Amino acid sequence: MEANPKKLLDEFIPEAMGKQFVIPVYQRKYTWTVKKQLVQFISDLVELINDQNLDKQHFLGTIVYLEKIIDYKTERLIVDGQQRLVTMFLIAHAMKAIADTEFKKYEIESTYLFNKAESPESRYYQRLFPAVADGNDYRAISQGKFEEVKQNKSNIVKNFVYLTNELKKLVDEYSFERVLFGLKRFSIVYIKLDDRDDAQQIFESINSTGERLTASDLIRNFVMMNKSNKEQTRIYDNYWRKLEGIFDNSKSMEDFFRSYLAAIDGKYSEKSYLYQAFKNYWAKEMKVSPENNILEKLVRYATYYQHLYFEKPVGQYAMILDDFQQMGGTILSPIVMEFSEWFKEEHKISEKQFYNTLKILNTYQIRRTFNGDEVGKVSKAFPTYLKPIKKYAETYGYQYFEDILKFCLITRNQSRNMALPTDKSLRANMEIQNAYAMRQTRWLLAKIENHENYAPVDLNSLSIEHIMPQTINDYWKKKAGVDGEDYTDLVNTLGNLTLVSKVDNSKAGNKNFQTKKKIFEDTLHIQMNKDLYRMEEWNNKTISERGNRMVSDLIEMYPYLYSEGDYEQEKDHKVYLDINGVKAEGSLSKNETLTIFAGSQINPKASEVSSDKLDNLRKKLIDDGIIADSGSGMYFVHDYVPSSVSNGAELVLGGSRNGWQCWKDSAGMLINDSLRNKSLNQKGNED
Repeated sequence: MEANPKKLLDEFIPEAMGKQFVIPVYQRKYTWTVKKQLVQFISDLVELINDQNLDKQHFLGTIVYLEKIIDYKTERLIVDGQQRLVTMFLIAHAMKAIADTEFKKYEIESTYLFNKAESPESRYYQRLFPAVADGNDYRAISQGKFEEVKQNKSNIVKNFVYLTNELKKLVDEYSFERVLFGLKRFSIVYIKLDDRDDAQQIFESINSTGERLTASDLIRNFVMMNKSNKEQTRIYDNYWRKLEGIFDNSKSMEDFFRSYLAAIDGKYSEKSYLYQAFKNYWAKEMKVSPENNILEKLVRYATYYQHLYFEKPVGQYAMILDDFQQMGGTILSPIVMEFSEWFKEEHKISEKQFYNTLKILNTYQIRRTFNGDEVGKVSKAFPTYLKPIKKYAETYGYQYFEDILKFCLITRNQSRNMALPTDKSLRANMEIQNAYAMRQTRWLLAKIENHENYAPVDLNSLSIEHIMPQTINDYWKKKAGVDGEDYTDLVNTLGNLTLVSKVDNSKAGNKNFQTKKKIFEDTLHIQMNKDLYRMEEWNNKTISERGNRMVSDLIEMYPYLYSEGDYEQEKDHKVYLDINGVKAEGSLSKNETLTIFAGSQINPKASEVSSDKLDNLRKKLIDDGIIADSGSGMYFVHDYVPSSVSNGAELVLGGSRNGWQCWKDSAGMLINDSLRNKSLNQKGNED
């Protein structure tokens, strides 16, 4: 390694006569802007011009490069410092553009811009070769074809225009020679690497301070660094350019990489660890797969991501995909990208199965969202489902794929914080939920309006209107029967919201109900407003009734889900309970999770047992449709996963029970003796 200070325009660039500076394709685009960097640069230049002693310098930073010989030509591959180097070349082009004599133009060209010993058609004629995505704009400027790109919005074009204008002003005020002399006093420290230096490690160290690169920038550099320019260009053209075409900024690409690794590994990496996680993944894959296969898979998953989140839904399954996109967020992307791979590449599931799984996930997200359960709080759990889903699908067959997803996501979570909200829970929470504050409420109103409507109405131009207004007056206080915070809570519930034109929204204000009805006449083509128009009163009671009807529509569109099978049960792990004429069956998994099978009985006098504490839970399960009461006794209609083995016994029998002493295996032995994992319970815990 060699490191020394140099004046950038006076020494570093001129001394490289005959050589070419190459900005590799793995480098990010030129990001310097007028506001952030160039205004200050011009200010610094003015200070240098006005320096009476002519000895002041301004330090720009470092430039790190690796020199290589390609076809007997010397290339300086820029590892770090491309922003300041490209800017200085743009300045040289700007000074050439404003030079008032051919001699001055030739001096700029031969000293800084071109290798005059090369033919103009030679790749090495240009002293700077930017292979990055915005390199075409620079090449147009260097070839005197600025008119062809002046409408482009790249920073290359914007900065060239700004620099040309500002330098022209300075030349007019001072002189060409004085401005050029000031420019020659910007200095850098160059670091020349050799083959013994780890360019990637040095690059990472340099970029640990200052304007940080995103993980996707670092990943791009990691994949392409230490390769020939030809190989870098091949990788960029065949793979990375496709990624840049999908993701319009490095932050969204970073989100994709995090989801991609979660799909592969079954767990999310911390954002701060993402780059290292990718390097670990890459090293592991390179041991078993060619580099091209790894890159092809990466691009393939990116196209899945694009279809799921960026493309406009069309075709037979457009409504399902639209629901998926409308719910927003990418927390489900790891499992859905993997499902896409099983569908499109591995052909393990059909197109219908794939979109039916999206429908299941939509129901899960929608019900939890409107129940007030943040899906984001359980986001890290989603990738962990991939392993059991794949295991059960390979064991029982991919024809059960949809049911297996329901089992893993819903059945196993009935008593956990990831539970799918029941109808009763949804009704209770939406009755008090501040629907107006929820981002998805407008979407829900549109879904309800077009539900079972064979001629869907375009509602994009409509906005949410409070029927009972947010601003209370004597009229609406009397109608509501409440005031203060209670009034605010009431007016923001779902039952008090509708869709109207923005003009009508402004007109409606806090006018009385009869006046509002006349204003709504312009939107009577909307069924929910037609229903409102027929009503004579609008008060606490009618708001509640309308809200319940709307929740019923939501429940009908996105009904509660159950799995039909128990994919954790194994032949030797089937368990039975037969005490005092009460019979129940189930299965016990390896991790000691109990599933009670549909058809199992419940002690009709369970609630009468003195130590019983689960009567409210039984009533809730009846409301949720999991337990039914035939009059002569209760029984399970669907499989159910209690919170523990003992909880299952208490639920069936009533009272306080040690489930390990109640349930038996297929051989008639107590599961405490045959199936219990004593190592998990060595502290004497019953569950």
